[in-house]
Amino acid sequence: MAASQPHIAARGYGTNSTYIYEYSRGLGGVDVPRDVIITRIIYSSVVILAFSIFCGRIAQISHAFLRQITSVTADRRQQTFWSQERSAWWANMKKHLLYAPLGRKRHNREIQLSSAVGIGTLPSRFQTILVALYFASQVAYCLFLDYRVNEKAALVAEIRGRSGTLAVLNMVPLFLLAARNNPLISILHISFDTYNLLHRWLGRIVVIESIVHTVAWAVNAVAEQDVADMLARLRNEPFFAWGLLGTVAMLFLSLHSPSPIRHAFYETFLHLHQLAALLAFLGIYAHLNIDSLPQRSWAHVIAVIWLLERSIRLFRLVHLNFSPRHGSTNMTVQALPGEACRVTFHLPKQVDIKPGCHVFAYIPSISWWMSHPFSIAWTENSNKSSPSTAMTQHITDLKSSSPLTPSSLEKQSFDLDAYLEPAHNPTQVSLIIGAQKGMTRRLYNLANTSPLKTLTIPGYIEGPYGSHPTNVASYGTAVLFSAGAGITHHLQYTRDLVLRASTGRAATRRVYLIWSVRSTDHLAWISAWMDQILRLPNRREILVVKLFVSKPRRAADIVSPSATVQMHSGRCRPDVVLDEILPVRVGATLVSVCGPGAFADEVRGAARKRIGQGAVVDFVEEAFTW
Repeated sequence: MAASQPHIAARGYGTNSTYIYEYSRGLGGVDVPRDVIITRIIYSSVVILAFSIFCGRIAQISHAFLRQITSVTADRRQQTFWSQERSAWWANMKKHLLYAPLGRKRHNREIQLSSAVGIGTLPSRFQTILVALYFASQVAYCLFLDYRVNEKAALVAEIRGRSGTLAVLNMVPLFLLAARNNPLISILHISFDTYNLLHRWLGRIVVIESIVHTVAWAVNAVAEQDVADMLARLRNEPFFAWGLLGTVAMLFLSLHSPSPIRHAFYETFLHLHQLAALLAFLGIYAHLNIDSLPQRSWAHVIAVIWLLERSIRLFRLVHLNFSPRHGSTNMTVQALPGEACRVTFHLPKQVDIKPGCHVFAYIPSISWWMSHPFSIAWTENSNKSSPSTAMTQHITDLKSSSPLTPSSLEKQSFDLDAYLEPAHNPTQVSLIIGAQKGMTRRLYNLANTSPLKTLTIPGYIEGPYGSHPTNVASYGTAVLFSAGAGITHHLQYTRDLVLRASTGRAATRRVYLIWSVRSTDHLAWISAWMDQILRLPNRREILVVKLFVSKPRRAADIVSPSATVQMHSGRCRPDVVLDEILPVRVGATLVSVCGPGAFADEVRGAARKRIGQGAVVDFVEEAFTW
């Protein structure tokens, strides 16, 4: 039968009488058995990859735990075994694959078309390999067709069926990897940042496959009748109208998601992104449901993932911020020098929050129902749960807030018992939020124009969410690089490591907190918390603080209070810092970084250069690439 002559059978759809076309609706030309085999191959390969990563993580966790329990009571000499590389193969894997950027250095430093327009960051070498292999496999599956068929329309129909099947199949991990409560984060110990990158690339694959599916249908629809008939079917047939809605929504998602648009109009982008994602899902679900296509079960899984994730978010929000006996969370905001705010959430209950976590902040008076992620800078339990008391305390903090000074840095009293066994008092969660644009700028301006630069407004947090866990306490030496507001990620790690080391619960013997800032004004952000850290027991034997001020106002501002608290003028050079630390390291060394992309790339490059030179060096980066 010629491709231009449709197979015609009279049948009614709705109120209109139309035709059934052999290759533009139904399974004519679609190779269902081959589609089933390919989907099973994809399922199996993804499960095998996840299981392999899981086994690797189990091995890493076991190795770190063994290192910790054998080093808790060990001195420097006894930790020598863990400080020396035993496997050149593993060192090369870390240096050239796991920690490696795509090229020589650039990874999280944004690629700028101009001072105002950036096009995003580059994936790491390992991420690039994963994405490239998966993308190539999808292309191969779409082109794995029965080319022996004599009908061109049958071949196009097979492409239509294959691309549509793969598009719906890929939507399952697409929705899962976008979830804050993605269970794979805790199971595989992979950061949300990596899953977010995979989500973006999966989205691009789904969009391409959806367009191929629609175009393949249109080619056959036009060939079987004409363009007018194809457009009439789009208008009159719900099956095709809903499918078109799904494809158009997908296309819109791809057009408004590039980095320049996403970062320039983040809140608008997020609203439109969620709306378009919902429309895409509804269109695809109705498209599948009308003809009872077998892929409908995958759409049910997507719906369950979305509803369950949103329900968990709501539960965590309500559970953390509302108490029948003590009311709800109150928030105080204090404007700080250097265009930043100290935002403290006074929770109505006591919550145990581990170091390295982040929360999503909801500030209705500033950004309605939107939420924004921030690293937790500090937590402590307090009797101050009422707004008036909290306001008074923050006014007191404001009056006493000042940059680090020798007298404030060297106080030596700390109630260890009170820290280890705190009373059941409400928890305070503090963030440092730099004024960029959008919500953060509006928040800072509001606080800066308030009396005493402090205000109390309603605010809530969702979380806490942890990055992929690293057993920091298993390392004899921890080198924590921070730049700007990145110090918030490392403050609680520093406090925790010093406390655990002083009480014999960590292998850590030396902690180096490296902080690079532009001006001494930024030191006021954390002066009160740093004062508490510097008064911890045995702190002098464990902690060394190095502050780098790249643009000091006066040379007199750069004063080193002691050998363990040092201030330097100029930019931080990670390679110089590591060359100073590694020769006197104790045990295995962890290098962690949190800060702007360019700084993080410098630290990554310095750490990678020193892998394979005898010292055990592991690298961890905390990043939010949205």
